[in-house]
Amino acid sequence: MTSRMAVAALLALFGLASGAARATEFVVVDSEGLDLRPGQSVDGAKSLSLEDGQAVTLLSAGGQIVKLAGPYNGMPDSGMKRADSPDMQQAMAALISERKARTSEVGIVRGKVVTLPDPWVVDVTNPGTSCIEAGKPVVLWRSAPLDETSIIFAPKDQSWTIKGKWPAAADRITLPATMPLRDQTDYVVALGERLEPVTVRLIPATVNNDVMRASYMIEVGCDNQVNALVAIWQKK
Repeated sequence: MTSRMAVAALLALFGLASGAARATEFVVVDSEGLDLRPGQSVDGAKSLSLEDGQAVTLLSAGGQIVKLAGPYNGMPDSGMKRADSPDMQQAMAALISERKARTSEVGIVRGKVVTLPDPWVVDVTNPGTSCIEAGKPVVLWRSAPLDETSIIFAPKDQSWTIKGKWPAAADRITLPATMPLRDQTDYVVALGERLEPVTVRLIPATVNNDVMRASYMIEVGCDNQVNALVAIWQKK
């Protein structure tokens, strides 16, 4: 089963009631050539027009990813399947099955597979993409060895810099609240002599359930965090 098939399975579990049709509310994940920001809500029952070269990626409350590219004129939720009984536990079970199939396919998982202690830490010892939740503290995490070391954290454009010491035996530190990270932004982390790049994707507050978060992270490449989130649900 591919990740797109899993999204369809999640939709079947999280779709709207099969009675009177109601509009699906979407959240923008990415857009190109449009005045639509990540996290912005889009009414699925309202017509959306895209010209050639314009594109948008949308996320439904049930975890379905919808990609539209111009030329296009229509309602984003047209043709979406409906389900009778939304159920978070069933939807996460479908995602767990998808993750097992997905990680067994050669070349599907992007970057190094790392077991994270928590879904919401930014891995600074392995380059790649990390997802953080809007409005939540940003926690940096490192794998062993856990020696005391210097840390420098800054955006790639060097518009600001945080310098300090990472204490021995500590695998996590929390960034100051005055240094919020930006979506789709590249950062650099220097731990002692080791320099690693980190790309941040911000999960907006409108992505407000675990199935949506998991689908969002699959879409933008936060694979290790998806695994950590799924691991929590496997224990429930």
